[in-house]
Amino acid sequence: MNFSKLSQSFKMSMKSIMGNKGRSALTMLGIIIGVASVIVITGIGSGATSSVTDSLSSMGTKRITVSMSRGGFGTSTRKIEVEDMQEFLEENPDLVSAMSPSISGRATLKYGSENTTTTLSAYDSTYTDIMSQDIMWGRYISEYDVTNRAYTCVVGTYIVQEYFGGVNPVGESIKLNGRKFKIVGVFEEQGDSTESSADNAVTIPYTTAMRFLQNKNISTYYFTATSEESVEAAVDALESFVTGKLGSDTGFSVSSVAEMLDTVNEITGMLTTMLAGIAAISLIVGGIGIMNIMTVSVSERTREIGIRKAIGARTTDILTQFLVESAVLSTMGGIVGMIFGLIVGSIVCNAMGIEFVLEIGMVILSFMFSLVIGIFFGIVPARKAAKLHPIDALRSE
Repeated sequence: MNFSKLSQSFKMSMKSIMGNKGRSALTMLGIIIGVASVIVITGIGSGATSSVTDSLSSMGTKRITVSMSRGGFGTSTRKIEVEDMQEFLEENPDLVSAMSPSISGRATLKYGSENTTTTLSAYDSTYTDIMSQDIMWGRYISEYDVTNRAYTCVVGTYIVQEYFGGVNPVGESIKLNGRKFKIVGVFEEQGDSTESSADNAVTIPYTTAMRFLQNKNISTYYFTATSEESVEAAVDALESFVTGKLGSDTGFSVSSVAEMLDTVNEITGMLTTMLAGIAAISLIVGGIGIMNIMTVSVSERTREIGIRKAIGARTTDILTQFLVESAVLSTMGGIVGMIFGLIVGSIVCNAMGIEFVLEIGMVILSFMFSLVIGIFFGIVPARKAAKLHPIDALRSE
């Protein structure tokens, strides 16, 4: 098939499509919906994955958490002491570079005549190195504060906005459960500075919390690996170390942010692919629609086919014409579907507060799939048209 004949088939196909605009639009609808659905679903899925992974990454991809169970069937009644974890830190400088115990709870915060309930966290002086949290004003808890069990604290921006009118409160004091604490620092904003956000929080030295909250058992420890490459080895070493201390491999868990990232990416990837596959079913439905319409078109244009064959058109010419027409329909549907998918996906993601991540590979794949579907389902009516005998075609009404 030379270019001139292919160009002629394209022109005839466009004439036929434009001559039946309503029917052509309905025929393309299945392809449009299919392509748009695939783009929207993959874009939203990738955007949600990106949002979650960014949140996890902000915690530090080198962070490792050791969590002790609080008793129960099959768990250890022994607890890991801070000294034990400090021992691991000192013996494995090639794997981990920092460690912090963690105690958390709720406390009643009072400043002046105002009261509120806030999140209370307690860590070592190295916690900001593990979590990469920035200080807006003042300083973080120091080693001196930890050693001397000082009643000092670092607060979030919600507390600054709510009780200090947004003015630097370093040097002021607040009461937690009736005990006075001196503010030595303010964290950078982490949420939106509302009561329900991470900015409504107070951090104190863990040694102070052990006495203040009367909590002698520390159930959580945070480590930071020396590098992202050493995270897996550090996790394995910690599991072996804690097992040796407890005499059992139950009653605790060791996890890393990197593992959580891998799990999240795997799960969201599977869900996105599955949903995109379901959406792609509508492409097949659209292909069936193209086959039906093309079959009707062959029946309506039987005399035209007979005349073309009578004046010298070959079987391949007729076959090509109808294949080109089905390909044009699916291509136009694919293009409109891509545009529609991009618009809808952006609107939905904007409403959800996440970024719409355009998967170029998936866009190309869905478009190519729609084109293949159009050609595949156009073969049957095209062959039917090509096989018509000129005399039989001319006799038809």
